[in-house]
Amino acid sequence: MPADSRKIYATQRFRILKIASVPARYAYDWLTDYRTDDGKFSKSRSRHRVIRVGKDRVIRIRTPDPKSGLHAVAVDVVRLSPPNRWHLDQVDEGDLETVDYRVSSLGPHRSRVVVDIVERWMISNYPDLAEVRQRADAVWSRLVAALELDYRNGIPAKRR
Repeated sequence: MPADSRKIYATQRFRILKIASVPARYAYDWLTDYRTDDGKFSKSRSRHRVIRVGKDRVIRIRTPDPKSGLHAVAVDVVRLSPPNRWHLDQVDEGDLETVDYRVSSLGPHRSRVVVDIVERWMISNYPDLAEVRQRADAVWSRLVAALELDYRNGIPAKRR
């Protein structure tokens, strides 16, 4: 844990923009279908526990794989605002993150996903913005590829 967990060493803001070849409603439903295996998109071995707190709230608790050497638990609180927005607040050992998501239609089978991220680092050796942005962009590229594949294969957006 940081020496002073209230101190913010840096704040980084950036946006990820992706175009998906799926209808906007499918994109929203698929992206907000939080699951225990979501870590596969970030190449993380973390375990995810998803708790649904009503129709518009989700809590996700991520515990790292003991083999990774990491010990921090992260908690995500998600507020859903159908049909096209949601918000995430994340707390973990080294940072506080807020993310606003928005899906918009670009036609019957295309949508735009905009992700606005704010990282507040509570550790002095935080990664630089280019590295954080590159990792987030890679995760979102994998998410969109999986989203499009599920759509092409006729897999329902909500699998629960």
